[in-house]
Amino acid sequence: MDHTIWVFLHVMLLVYWLGGDLGVFLLAKAAKRPDLSFAERAFALQMAVRIDLIPRLCFTLMFPVGLQLTSSGGFAVIPNWALVLAWFASAAWIVLLLAVGRAEGTPRAETLNRLHRVWQALLLVGVGSLGVFALLGLGPLPGGWYGLKIALFALIFALAIGIDIAFRPIGPAFMRLAVEGSKPEIEQAISVAVDGAIRYVLGLYALLIVITFIGITKLIF
Repeated sequence: MDHTIWVFLHVMLLVYWLGGDLGVFLLAKAAKRPDLSFAERAFALQMAVRIDLIPRLCFTLMFPVGLQLTSSGGFAVIPNWALVLAWFASAAWIVLLLAVGRAEGTPRAETLNRLHRVWQALLLVGVGSLGVFALLGLGPLPGGWYGLKIALFALIFALAIGIDIAFRPIGPAFMRLAVEGSKPEIEQAISVAVDGAIRYVLGLYALLIVITFIGITKLIF
């Protein structure tokens, strides 16, 4: 495939990643507002969870598309087996994400969510190692701005894990809200979950801006 097509796909993934995530951000903020009815808050939370699948899918596809872009642009020689492995890992991740979404609210959900966090931790170590090795002049990938970009991209996995862990208590809190109505301790639990996740989300936005700047300008701060 032509290099410009991979550039286009890379840009579109970033657009839908940030755009979808912004929608999730605003809906999550609405879900914690005690001045809204339970139905309105529950709808906002439900839509946030559904829309969240879009930036997550963009995240899964970003690395294999980035490797294809690296190969087509001549930044590094990427063997075919590495490209196939990257696409296979992305496909497996998408299957896992869809399974997590289908299991929402069932006993299998926690097991699948735990598996998802483990998977992201493994990718954090794997991609992070590639970035660090590249910065040290080791491994198959170039160093400089490219190695820094890969190393920073690996940090997104850590932020994603942080978002998932911070947001976990909101499900039980909303179940209590539906049964018991608004109470200070329930509202506190919802606010802590949303605000905790938002801190990681803001870090994610900042990291994506820095990574994009490095990728376009080829500069290192």
